[in-house]
Amino acid sequence: MIKFPRKLFYYSILPSAILYLAILYISNFYNIELSLVVRDLAQTCGYPIGVGMISNIGILLWGATASICLFTTFAESINIESSKLLLLGGIFSGMLCVDDFFLLHDRYIGPDFLNLTYLAISILLLLRFRKILKKIGLFNLLISILFLGLSIFFDGVIQQIFNQSYELTQLIEEGFKFLGITCWLNFWCKASFYALKFGKS
Repeated sequence: MIKFPRKLFYYSILPSAILYLAILYISNFYNIELSLVVRDLAQTCGYPIGVGMISNIGILLWGATASICLFTTFAESINIESSKLLLLGGIFSGMLCVDDFFLLHDRYIGPDFLNLTYLAISILLLLRFRKILKKIGLFNLLISILFLGLSIFFDGVIQQIFNQSYELTQLIEEGFKFLGITCWLNFWCKASFYALKFGKS
């Protein structure tokens, strides 16, 4: 007789079922048509495939970074310092992914608070793990932070000054952001590879 995998039920089936039902309940409470909740946004709105593509790819890259970091964090072969670094990188990347996906900085929390929070985490990351970051390759991380910082600068400052050229400044802003995300993924892949390669040494 095949034994039902209890861990699969408790770790995957039950949490996802609860989340699914909770989202449906909350949506129904706010009078949102449930078919709109479960369908893809592009399908619902009837937009071409290219609408939102750069943003969607960026969200996938944030999610990939978080997954790689958090998966490697719990590998038994890596040392404690690498594990802590990757845990922070995974949580930070997950925060950025959720922010981008739900537009928290644009609609709900506001960019000022979130940008200050991200700056504080970045400074903590650079100071707390400076030794291991130098071994991995600090330049890659700094380039990523530079691109992401330029994106925030264009969003918060340049767009206000040149508001007549909003479309152009937004294209530049989003370009810097996309480059920043790809460099961010590159760095954390390197960090994960370093942690696995050198193990507990």
